[in-house]
Order: sequence, then structure tokens, then C-alpha cells
Amino acid sequence: MMNLFFSKSGVLLLVLLLSACGSKEPAARSVRQEQAVEFNQRAQRAFLRGEYQAAVGLYESALQLDAAIENEEGIAVNLLNLARVNQTLGKSALAQQYLDRLLGEKALHFPATHLAAAATQYGLIRLQAGDVASAKTWLDKAAEYCASDCVSSGVIANLRANIAIQSNDKEQALAWSERAVSANKDGVQIEYANALRLSAQARLLREEFGAALPLLEQALGIDKTLGLPDKIRQDLVFLAQAQDKLGRSELAAQYRERAARIAAASVK
Repeated sequence: MMNLFFSKSGVLLLVLLLSACGSKEPAARSVRQEQAVEFNQRAQRAFLRGEYQAAVGLYESALQLDAAIENEEGIAVNLLNLARVNQTLGKSALAQQYLDRLLGEKALHFPATHLAAAATQYGLIRLQAGDVASAKTWLDKAAEYCASDCVSSGVIANLRANIAIQSNDKEQALAWSERAVSANKDGVQIEYANALRLSAQARLLREEFGAALPLLEQALGIDKTLGLPDKIRQDLVFLAQAQDKLGRSELAAQYRERAARIAAASVK
């Protein structure tokens, strides 16, 4: 069964880019903290524009400032973002080095929520490399770091659902995808759309083609609102697959044509 979950832009948006300004900070910041936050925000904007190498430089500058004053929150955020941007650039080994710096730190004490995010990201990298066993191990570690309201819980559920789908495990795919939908419903819309798409894939795996359609339509609506071409294309491809299986060849062809147009129009 086709699985498009790990296409390039899917990787970019699987886990939220973290912002130092969104973290719990003292009421008054030092000059260095203000500068680090500014670099972090500029890096996020560069990332969203697709200027990944520029984002790396800006995150490095933010990290250097935060490290100089032992701002643990800022250090963790920038290490995570550097891992994610380098992963986007196809530099998985370098991404893992940043994660190792965060997870292996002994002297400083990073928030558990960031350790959970790092372990989750490690699981994603290993899953992309085809090492399912290692991915599961890292997701187990992420779950240990995660409290009941951990921001990574929805992402972890999405990854577990994806593993089940790749393993052709129909029961676990359905169970984890439904859990992912529930975990992400009131959270980040990108992850909610991912969860809906995974739930649809689980339905397709079980040959419940009609049940997949509303899930994919809902994911499509979110992805359009967020302006994510590759995600929109994924939704359309799966809609075509479901319509084909329902014997609606004309509708399926229309979805495939729309997906092809998006692929042709997307900036590579």
C-alpha cells in the first residue's frame, strides 16, 4: 500500500519548529536573551521560506548566545531546531549529533518536554532509515519523558500509527491512528491533519474505503488552509486510491489529475 507520510515536506512539518519566544521565560530578558530570541525568530521565518541553510546559520547564532549564558531552555530549543533543519537538508548524521548533544547532556538539566521531542525526532530519523526496531525503542524513550499533557504525545502516536501501517498491521494501525486523531484534535493542526491521513490509510489497509473518504477530505481542508502543497498532494493521491477501490474511476482520475498539477506547480 502506498505510504507518502515521509515525503520531504512531510518531514519538515512532522514536528513543530520550536520558538524560544513561546517558551516560559522570565518577565525580563537580558540583552543576550533578546538577541537569541530574535535570531530564533528569524531562523523560523527563513525555514518557512525554504531558506534552510540560512536557518541553520541563524539557529547556530541563537545557540551560541544561549550557551554563553547557560539558558537551558534556549539551548534545548535551538539544538532541536538545528536537528530538524539538518534533517530537512538530508543531513541525518548531523541531525543526530545535535540530538545527541541534547540527550547526552549531564551538566545542564533540560526540560523533559524537550527531551521527549528529541527522542521522538530520533525515532523519526531511524524510521526514515528503515530501522523500525530502533525507531520503536526511541519512541518508547520519548513516551517515558512525556507527561500526560506532553506536547509530543500526538506526534508519538502518529509515528506509532505509521510504523503499524508500514508493517501492514491492520489492528495496530487502526488503534494507533485513532489514538493519534484524539491526541492531536485540539492541538497543532498540521499534526491533526497527519493523524487524519494516517487514520484514512489504516481504513484503506482494512479495505474500508468509504470510511477513508471523510477523513481525507477533512485532512485536505486543513492542509489547504495551512497552504501545504505536498500534504495536499498526498490527500488527493489517497482520495484517488479510495475512489478507485469503490469503482469510481472517473472521480479517481480527477483526484489524480489534481495531484499531478500540484506536483508540477510545486517549487522543488
